[in-house]
Amino acid sequence: MSQHIVCLQRLDSSDSVRVMLGWDKPLEEFYLVIFEEPPVGQTYDEDRIVYSNLDDQRSVGEGLSYFKEVAMKLGCNVPDSMWRAAYQDREFNVVNKIVHYSPNGDVIEQF
Repeated sequence: MSQHIVCLQRLDSSDSVRVMLGWDKPLEEFYLVIFEEPPVGQTYDEDRIVYSNLDDQRSVGEGLSYFKEVAMKLGCNVPDSMWRAAYQDREFNVVNKIVHYSPNGDVIEQF
């Protein structure tokens, strides 16, 4: 599974979120998960999930355009570089890749 991650502020509120998208090789499909970013000093809590493709039956087998639409509806302006990278991950069937991005799309860290 590849993971492309960015923390950004939602367009429709002052809430910060963490967006994770990528290619799931075993399931052969893209995924998208959006978490509320916890206040400084607190850890993530699964109850803070804003969106998960696992809870969205319509997402099964969908392409990145579906997830782009979901992200925009939720006020998340995900950098284009993340979408391109996830697409390339599918093309090369990538696993075990983690990339963190700045809100403007620059790569911060890659593992």
